[in-house]
Amino acid sequence: MGSSAAAVVAGLLLGAAQCGKPVETGQLLRWAEEIEGHIDNAAAACLGGLAFALCNNTERVITFKTRFPDDIRLVLVTPSVPVPTREARRVLPQNYDRADVLHTLQRTSLLAATCASGKFDLVPELFDDRLHHPYRQQLVPGIARALEHRQEGLLGVAISGSGSSVIAFTRGNEEQIARELQRIFRQEGVETEVLFTSADNQGAVVRTVPPDSSQAARQ
Repeated sequence: MGSSAAAVVAGLLLGAAQCGKPVETGQLLRWAEEIEGHIDNAAAACLGGLAFALCNNTERVITFKTRFPDDIRLVLVTPSVPVPTREARRVLPQNYDRADVLHTLQRTSLLAATCASGKFDLVPELFDDRLHHPYRQQLVPGIARALEHRQEGLLGVAISGSGSSVIAFTRGNEEQIARELQRIFRQEGVETEVLFTSADNQGAVVRTVPPDSSQAARQ
């Protein structure tokens, strides 16, 4: 879920606030890239919404953000089997077949285009990845079947980050979708936890609380 990048962004913002010096977003993201290395996750945590980003050797950051629809709910299903990031990276191949790269680039482009258009016409086919799903789904029983699951209201399922959580994009019926995904894992002997959430379109902010606010509240 990109939590390490979110933690880095939070630390940088709090540090800047403590120093009393506002930081330009591009500079903050360059620092985040140097510290954590995942500019896409850092941009999402910083900007909110659906964010795209690249960083050119930490010198130039290019970002694009569009608002994520409020009617699309996110269902995160987390198996009890942890997958260390190191292990998730180790299973990826050093080289890919050209057909698999083209297959994934086509779907990535279409996914980005439909989201940037504001239509968000998401369908499961757009989440059919061949660069990391086929390798990382083997690390936890049930992930492969979860990625293939189809159901009313389900727009698509993907591995969240490097795993082991899977994320389902839904328009309605999210509770039933969650139960079905949990059932898939349970049939493989894996227990899960579920989180129902939605995208944050605001992004990272620093809120200051007056030192005497707690005392004032008590009075």
